[in-house]
Amino acid sequence: MCSGRLTAAILAVLALAPAPAPAAAAAITPEAAAEILARSDVATLAPESFRARLRITALSGRREPMDIEVWRSGGSKSLVRFLGPKEKGKYLLRLDGVVWFLAPGARKPVKMSPARRLRGSASLDDILGIRYGRDYVIEGATATEEGGEPLVVLDLAARSARAPYPRVRYFVRRATGRPVRAEYLLPSGKTSSVVEFLEWEKGSRPVVRRLVLTDRLRSGLRTEVTLLEMEERTIPDGLFDPGDPTERRNLEEGSAEAGDSFIPGSSGRPEAPRPRA
Repeated sequence: MCSGRLTAAILAVLALAPAPAPAAAAAITPEAAAEILARSDVATLAPESFRARLRITALSGRREPMDIEVWRSGGSKSLVRFLGPKEKGKYLLRLDGVVWFLAPGARKPVKMSPARRLRGSASLDDILGIRYGRDYVIEGATATEEGGEPLVVLDLAARSARAPYPRVRYFVRRATGRPVRAEYLLPSGKTSSVVEFLEWEKGSRPVVRRLVLTDRLRSGLRTEVTLLEMEERTIPDGLFDPGDPTERRNLEEGSAEAGDSFIPGSSGRPEAPRPRA
């Protein structure tokens, strides 16, 4: 066989050979994955007990931003106070995963879904923070890269039906142990929303200063949440008592004396619940 025919035969054989499989992403041991999640769990990075002021801005449309005040004690008690001038005395109270709407003059609290949107694509769960280490188990962890930067991807599954989302893909920067983003998945595997952690407060305790939420079910609606201030402090239990408004009234009176500033035109009114597939 001449050299030309031999070369052609070799090329034909190579063309029939299967292409080499792409290199699999490096696996992370279960012990290492658990440590990475513990270090990067956003909700547990914040102080155990604190008061914070947040601004929620829908990045599409012309609605004014909304300021809220969040009071949290431990992992089971949270109170959201609406700071819009027309919403004085209105709150969302979350106790052990159950959410109540409190309004002046109402005979009793109204039960609500934690998935209710406050502004744009931001739900109460998104604002108060999801405790990944408590509410999810790690099903897998792999090492990958994005833009040349080493990341770890944690695949999380909800421990119970009460978790905000059935599945989460959690991307953590390998060098710093801080999260880059979280992708929230429906039971079908489709991504329902994404949160990107963009800026962090300076200091020994890493706290998210700015994040952006994208609702993949509503034409990519984007909402920015900015931390305006935070202080670690002891919170009186009476502030979380749904039947006794005394502490909350004291809070309103104290804020009025301090001259709380509001955003002109901000209503602070919760929007319709987010659709679940």
